Amino acid sequence: MQALALAARDLKEGRRTHHPELILFPCRGDLQDYAAHDPAGRDLQPLVNLVDTHGPDAILTALARLAPEQHAQVTVSTAHKAKGREWPRVLIADDFDRPNDSTTEEQTNATRPPDPVDDAEARLAYVAVTRTRQRLDLGGLSWIHHHPDGTPPV
Repeated sequence: MQALALAARDLKEGRRTHHPELILFPCRGDLQDYAAHDPAGRDLQPLVNLVDTHGPDAILTALARLAPEQHAQVTVSTAHKAKGREWPRVLIADDFDRPNDSTTEEQTNATRPPDPVDDAEARLAYVAVTRTRQRLDLGGLSWIHHHPDGTPPV
């Protein structure tokens, strides 16, 4: 995260960066546009939002204040990085894609069944929910209780 914040500062100050995730962007505006409008840039949007809201120096200051994980009260992790690890309590964030469950204009009173759950998202969700030892808060995955794929067969 520190390397990303330093790279974002370079872009914000008009310098190119050599950070592997941001090397293709000649300026901050290109990064902002990519994160906001290209589906492939979705994972960079949180970084762009943090830098735009707080600035890279505030991020670097906050990172310097973090406690080592073994002394931390809270650990924030992606599901990918959490693989193979466990914590006493896990809260799932709101960043898992919910399948489309809206109605279309052509339908009258009938609702369209929700799209099936994407296999890759389901595997990642499995990793996330199996990281807890004692308590799981489904949070951003609680919609699964109302989705046909989340209903176990009788």
